[in-house]
Amino acid sequence: MRTRVHPIIVALAGALAACGGAGARMAPAAGDSPLAASDFSVHDLEARWRGQDGRERTLASTGGRVRVVAMVYTACTHTCPTIVGEMKRIEAALPAEERGGVGFLLVSLDPARDTPQRLANFAGALGLDSAAWTLLTGDEGAVRELAALLGIRYRAEADAQISHSNTYLVLDAQGRIVHRQEGVGRGTAATLARIRQAAAAD
Repeated sequence: MRTRVHPIIVALAGALAACGGAGARMAPAAGDSPLAASDFSVHDLEARWRGQDGRERTLASTGGRVRVVAMVYTACTHTCPTIVGEMKRIEAALPAEERGGVGFLLVSLDPARDTPQRLANFAGALGLDSAAWTLLTGDEGAVRELAALLGIRYRAEADAQISHSNTYLVLDAQGRIVHRQEGVGRGTAATLARIRQAAAAD
């Protein structure tokens, strides 16, 4: 079944950052980019996804708490581990009383290889707690639609790697984008502030 492309498309943003592969280059990161919550929610997308537990679900099922979200793939050896590592640092920086209100979402850019079992293995290898971390894989149409709506650019390379925006975002509990981080290694203070602001607004 083909995924229906949602009529609301946000502007594509973020420089392509290579995940391995010779000759690829990384453009300078733009740094933290706070955003005002829009009326549009990613929960409105109708595509079906499968989680690391094999269950089918929609993005709406991830609602109810603030989410830090990134689009990555498990075969990546360069940028993706760095993005996930920064997300783990964000998780660790949250005190216990705040951590339960924040979830982390990784969506695969490589659905042909990233089966639910592979996602589960990836989560296990990185110590990602399934109570806080959701990993999803979907069809190519669903991936393209979500990437466009999140402003994430990506392309397949000849060496089976995928170049993509070096980006993660914060969604409020209603699935609206409230913060975009372009690039990693620039500190997490702004992201943590936006997470707390979004949680307090619920």
